Amino acid sequence: MLAGDGIGPEVTAEAVRVLKAVSEPAGVELVFEFLPFGGAAVDQEGDPLPPATERACLDSDAVLLGAVGGPRWDAEPPQRRPEAGLLRLRRSLEVFANLRPVRLRPGLDLGSPLRQEVIAGGVDIIIVRELTGGLYYGERGYRDGPDGPCAYDTMVYSEAEVERLARLGFELARGRRRRLALFDKSNVLETSRLWRRVTTALAGQYPDVEVEPYYVDNGFMQFVLDPGCFDVIVTENTFGDILSDLGAAVVGSIGVLPSASLGAPGRPGLFEPIHGSAPDIAGRGIANPIGTILSAAMLLRHALGLEREARAVEEAVDQVLAQGPWTADIAPPGAHPAGTADVGEAVAAAAVRLLAETAPAGKEGAAG
Repeated sequence: MLAGDGIGPEVTAEAVRVLKAVSEPAGVELVFEFLPFGGAAVDQEGDPLPPATERACLDSDAVLLGAVGGPRWDAEPPQRRPEAGLLRLRRSLEVFANLRPVRLRPGLDLGSPLRQEVIAGGVDIIIVRELTGGLYYGERGYRDGPDGPCAYDTMVYSEAEVERLARLGFELARGRRRRLALFDKSNVLETSRLWRRVTTALAGQYPDVEVEPYYVDNGFMQFVLDPGCFDVIVTENTFGDILSDLGAAVVGSIGVLPSASLGAPGRPGLFEPIHGSAPDIAGRGIANPIGTILSAAMLLRHALGLEREARAVEEAVDQVLAQGPWTADIAPPGAHPAGTADVGEAVAAAAVRLLAETAPAGKEGAAG
């Protein structure tokens, strides 16, 4: 458990509440270890990813993260910035694929800036973002130029890095609506030409999946004009980072979107909401915990193999979003905003009820 900075401790506390609530009827004992990470670790130990934290993450079954960063650490040197710790952790865990579901959940349609007729058919997308390559990990620095100092960043990808991510996208699409979109900039970038060539070649192994490549600028435009036309979107690191926030706007709130960062089988995954640390509201008990709770549901599914419990959490979130309580960022007009803990408690209670209602024969007592 890496609570991190800002609202991180508040939202992860509610995710832990929900995980404990659904693991008990499942007969599963979860052991939580809380470790310093991000800006909090910089303050304590001078390192955003202390060695003890890194070792514990590598030895775990899964890592749940709240959020990191904030203006407090903006003046730190690059290697001591909280975000540097996150990049190092992703590389250490070898989590190369970031799954970001973008779904228009019950009660959130009024929060979307898009016209109701655009989202009337629903929005249910998975963004598959490459996580350990590209601009964020390429060589960077400063050098002298003819007009004075200049900065540079490099984007590098190998065929193997592209193929493993694209293959995961195809497998996900095969289990969904069998449509895969590739967002690249192959009319300009050599790395994007590699992405398109590798993905197009791999499509021959998945004849049941329809593949449609988009230049990323046009893809972003279509994402707003008709988000319902997308199923699975595969893209590189930087494009995926930006696209995720656009997805949050489309569905009405960045506070409700989860993510799962996965690597090779047997390696611990990293699960975190896509929102930031929101230091301006930290400590006030008003942060939206839904994104972190849904990240915990992805942890149940992908790290622990508890599909029934994961579905119960997701359905419980839908019930709470439809009926309340709601935090201020998503409360409908006229509704009294609830606190972070109120929402977490409501989701946990709803999930336990759902598990009891759907208990397999012979397990009614355990589920109750």
